Amino acid sequence: MIDAHAHYSAPAASAFSPAAILARLDAAGVRRLVVTSSPPQLAQHLYRHAPGRIIPLLGVYASDLDKGRWVHDAGLPARIAAQLEHGSWAGIGELHLFAGDARQPVFEQLVRLAAARRLVLMLHGDAEVIERAFAIAPEVRVLWAHLGTRPQPGLLAAMLDRYPATLWIDTSVRNERIAPDGTLLPEWRALFERYPDRFVAAVDTFSVNRWQHYAAVVAQIRNWIEPLPQPLENGLLHDNAARLFDAFLASPARP
Repeated sequence: MIDAHAHYSAPAASAFSPAAILARLDAAGVRRLVVTSSPPQLAQHLYRHAPGRIIPLLGVYASDLDKGRWVHDAGLPARIAAQLEHGSWAGIGELHLFAGDARQPVFEQLVRLAAARRLVLMLHGDAEVIERAFAIAPEVRVLWAHLGTRPQPGLLAAMLDRYPATLWIDTSVRNERIAPDGTLLPEWRALFERYPDRFVAAVDTFSVNRWQHYAAVVAQIRNWIEPLPQPLENGLLHDNAARLFDAFLASPARP
């Protein structure tokens, strides 16, 4: 499995060393981890500890307090561009943004930066935010977190049809909604079968508690995925994320 959405922020780093994080991945059978952090250096620290297993995203928050104010920080794009020159990065994000701020210049600059450097952009926001990102840079590759802010199969299908080569969607924190008894609901199974190469499985370790129960959450995910046909199972657990991050995975590890 590639867990396509994780956080290793200051509280988690205080509780779990890089070795302890890898032990949790091993216990859950997770081969690779797509991880961001606040401050952003922590994801790079984890990557340097295990470059063959960590896919680091450059977070834009110094702390979680920045979630609601980053888009109004005019100096942020220049700082992010400078940080990308150091270390090895597969993407930018997670960016928390809602429709009312989708036209802010800071967001536009970060989208253009991700597109120019062929980096994946992880977005947590409304469909309008995704549409705005592609209006700015149609070629940018977007990972839309949490099945969107309104996880509805019809809405997601329309978005995937509209952006057939550049939009991926992660399933993080939606297990109870899509498989409330451990069995995937028919409408969600139909959606995954219709778009077998566009969804990626993910946990979202947004807290220390989430890391403490990591193996149990992964087991919950596997429980609803494993009854699916083998190609679809493989896609959700591994292959789709590997394609999304193919440029990073194909590049040599950098110190």
